[in-house]
Amino acid sequence: MRESAHKGRGKTDSTERVGKYNMKESSYKSYDELPLFLNAATVAKVLGVSAHPRRCGLKYKQWPKRDPIKNYFQLPNEIFLLGLSPGALVVYSYLLCCENRNTYQCWPSYRTIGRAVKMSANTVRKYVCELEECQLISTESTTVTTRDGLKRNGSLLYTIRPIQLALDQFYEQQLAQMDAVAERQRVAQVLALRSDKCDSA
Repeated sequence: MRESAHKGRGKTDSTERVGKYNMKESSYKSYDELPLFLNAATVAKVLGVSAHPRRCGLKYKQWPKRDPIKNYFQLPNEIFLLGLSPGALVVYSYLLCCENRNTYQCWPSYRTIGRAVKMSANTVRKYVCELEECQLISTESTTVTTRDGLKRNGSLLYTIRPIQLALDQFYEQQLAQMDAVAERQRVAQVLALRSDKCDSA
């Protein structure tokens, strides 16, 4: 159904009902007639709707409200100084996400971690060992009791250690490597001097 609108004007506007909405045909017949700048009021006028977003049926998705304790976890900035492999960093991040904020512990299985980070259980085990070597986590074996009263091995209990412990070990290793390199250079210089003396003799 079409109705003539704005009678007596040079530009003819008409509305067409589509379902439950009245769609307005633009009165502009060429690109030259279009306004140079568009704002909400101009667009609403062209479309024949209200400029208010709720009245014209537009819904703006707001940022989701999240509890900073429940829906976020903190990743220490120093973690990027330790030279971790990408896989170890991903596993560490997931453990931080799962940890209890009061006890700093969690107990996801290798399979659970693997499903979350898209790794096999064996690959997760490898990166867990890397994190232990870096002093970022410690693990403890657990047992579970079945309904039949049998005890079986459970998932590892992970404890997230303070990042400063990992940093201290990392710096000590770096200093030890520097000392080893300096010692090798010193020995090489001594051997070179002895070789020069023997040649001159």
